[in-house]
Amino acid sequence: MATTKSAIRVLILLCLMFVSPEVLYADDEQLRIGVFPRRSVADTKEMFTPLISYLSEKLEKKVLLDVPPDMPAFWSRLENGDYDLVHMNQYHYVRAHAYLGWQVILKNEEFGKATIAAALYVLKDSKIKSIRDLQGKLIVFGGGDHAMVASIMARDILMQGGLQDDAYIGMATLHTLKSIMSVYYRQADAAGVGDIVTSVPAIKKKIDVDKLRVLARSESLAHLPWAVRGDMDVKSKERIIKALIMLNESSHGKKILKAAGLTGIRKVSDSDYDPHRKIIKRVLNEQY
Repeated sequence: MATTKSAIRVLILLCLMFVSPEVLYADDEQLRIGVFPRRSVADTKEMFTPLISYLSEKLEKKVLLDVPPDMPAFWSRLENGDYDLVHMNQYHYVRAHAYLGWQVILKNEEFGKATIAAALYVLKDSKIKSIRDLQGKLIVFGGGDHAMVASIMARDILMQGGLQDDAYIGMATLHTLKSIMSVYYRQADAAGVGDIVTSVPAIKKKIDVDKLRVLARSESLAHLPWAVRGDMDVKSKERIIKALIMLNESSHGKKILKAAGLTGIRKVSDSDYDPHRKIIKRVLNEQY
């Protein structure tokens, strides 16, 4: 009898050694969420804490939030498989989808819009009246070189207007606030940012946005995505989608969204990011 039990234990251990990651994931009792460093780590954690608490209750599991200090750290943790659900920019999504199999499930709605455009801002009293006037000028792009909207889409505006990267002086800042402030204080000639920048309360507190104007604006494209690992089982993915979509439907849910800087969270498909892929190909010569 003892020999039989030992044999059964060995068989179970052997089965566990070869069980697929999908099966192991289905038994996981925690959800690891990564949020890209769009804002400071402290601000992001404060903003998303109500959402984390809500998901923990709805999904009946421990939910862990991680906010890396910068984009290289975020991508490294993504590659290492540290997350189950991520909130990232559009560039990193299409890259993660191509290389790591991540699947988009939802997108942001901010200020009542589920799309976002890039814009080039200058001072209202600036003599710069067209894209061509930026030749040889200093342009500061917010969010780093791989910020989809503030850098990649903004650079595409310049390219479509006839200015290649070597026709102007380009610099990148980690945060949008710094890029727009550099224009406001006449340290730069133009800033590449999201077109909603003058509606952001944190920026309106710092500068008089009425002294700025939009020189050029891109087309509006799908907003920032939420994605899950490609090996997540369908049931777990659907539970996450349902829990997040429900936030749109109650006053309590809307308060949670507001804390995270959102007015809603909407369904989206991978094909909605095809226009982003075309822009990335034009600007960075990267094919996703």
